[in-house]
Amino acid sequence: MKRGDARPSTPLRYAQGERKKDPVRAERRPATRAVVEARAQKIRLLLLDVDGVLTDGRLYYTAEGEAMKAFDVKDGHGIVLIRDHLELGVISGRPGLARKRLEELRFKHFAFSQRDKLQGYAELAHLGIPDEEVAYMGDDVNDLGLLKRVGLSACPADAHPSVRATVHLVTQAPGGRGAVRELVELILRAKGLWQY
Repeated sequence: MKRGDARPSTPLRYAQGERKKDPVRAERRPATRAVVEARAQKIRLLLLDVDGVLTDGRLYYTAEGEAMKAFDVKDGHGIVLIRDHLELGVISGRPGLARKRLEELRFKHFAFSQRDKLQGYAELAHLGIPDEEVAYMGDDVNDLGLLKRVGLSACPADAHPSVRATVHLVTQAPGGRGAVRELVELILRAKGLWQY
């Protein structure tokens, strides 16, 4: 390997039966339900991506060229159930097209037009909430850095394979179709706040 190369020219090999542990994956996968619930108990800030998480990732355009997104009511009701117990925020790679819906749901913290999710997260540092008390749900490769950093990471069932391999929780529902609701219910149950 030349100096400065990111990876070796030949794959690493390990002795029969020996398995090298990736420090991120060793911590992240597989996470037992008990581990996920213990992490969920600590959460004070819930951050979400918009496209592919709160929506199914599709954009609709009117004849006038106005873009529209669809939000699932189940996810919205989940946010209503948890919004009095946690701080809510979004970090999105796209401009604030969804801002009206998010304000309706009483999200308070926004980082729009942030493809680099760690940079968007840095914009929220003034909140003073430690990483281990933050949950983040993302769905694509540009979410990986933040997913590896927070205390509870989650993704929808239809997230990119590398994201599914990294997070603590993969929901059964796809993005924009109840994935956020699953995460919200898990956090509420872990905190003893689920009343139904």
